[in-house]
Amino acid sequence: MNAISSPEADALMAMETRHLGWRAENALRGVDNALACRDVDEASLRLSSVYNTNRLRLAGHAKDFRMRMRRSQLGRLGLATLSFGAEVDIDQAGDRPFVLVTTQISGFSRVTTPDGSAAGGRGFVVIDSAGQPVSKRFSGDSERCNVRIDQAVLDAKCAALLDRPLDRPLRFSPFGANGGPARQRWIGMLQMLLGYVGGAQQALLEPIVHNLEESVLLHLLLEHEHTYSDALRNPCRALAPRHVRRAEDYIRSHARQALTLESIAAAVGCSVRSLSEGFRQARGMTPMNFLRQVRLDGVRADLANALPGKGVSELALDWGFNHLGRFATEYRRCFGESPSDTRRRCR
Repeated sequence: MNAISSPEADALMAMETRHLGWRAENALRGVDNALACRDVDEASLRLSSVYNTNRLRLAGHAKDFRMRMRRSQLGRLGLATLSFGAEVDIDQAGDRPFVLVTTQISGFSRVTTPDGSAAGGRGFVVIDSAGQPVSKRFSGDSERCNVRIDQAVLDAKCAALLDRPLDRPLRFSPFGANGGPARQRWIGMLQMLLGYVGGAQQALLEPIVHNLEESVLLHLLLEHEHTYSDALRNPCRALAPRHVRRAEDYIRSHARQALTLESIAAAVGCSVRSLSEGFRQARGMTPMNFLRQVRLDGVRADLANALPGKGVSELALDWGFNHLGRFATEYRRCFGESPSDTRRRCR
């Protein structure tokens, strides 16, 4: 079979994206969560309530402006279509606790992020990472299909694939989805997701929706470039020795206690040298770095659950962080936000 030429591939992508637009229109037509607005300031406020802080500015004719958004929830995935009717600029702050994957289904957009700029029409895919500001210009006929995924969900799946905690924020390459077959597979996945929006017998379809959700997470983590792509591609760390796995279990169970390298090694019945070498080869970190990450994850979970009567300092001390300034620095480096930001966002 002959390879598809670039013009043929572009034509195929345009056809698939046009079909995606029809599917999105039909799937979200009857949803209750529909927004329509002709005032730019009001539209900005409504977008902030759905996504995050933004500054929306009109670049086209005011008489043409009409924001339209239709959205629905599918498992832990938020799906929406968004259009403005007029050319607009929007600056999105970096305070979002989620990843937003936007796919252009009509019109044109130009996007600027800390990692660079890109532009495209139908089929143009952009991944907005949590904690990253982004600026966008949309043409008057622009419409996008958005998929929202909570950062905590992606973090948990990435950590499970790595079989270790994450030690820095998970950040995606914003424009990496626009080359090769990954984009076609993403468009196909979007069409499948939209096919399960609404309809009868939702409870009966829950296992299918769960599997679709898992497929989306795996697709993003395995087919798109991000902070941990190299680690996921490294097969030598797939299986850890038994003493390393036992040490990890012990650390998770006793993370609030005053652990030392010697006490961990004694608990699993191996030497300090053997334990350290095992972690280096299997996890690319030391046992104490693993302990620190487990503790950071524990504080983050407690902050997200907004435990009553406990402040950030008290929670940090509960998890073994005795130097609060160093804790705050490590927390921001790992999660891209301060502990206070996490608590404020999750209230």
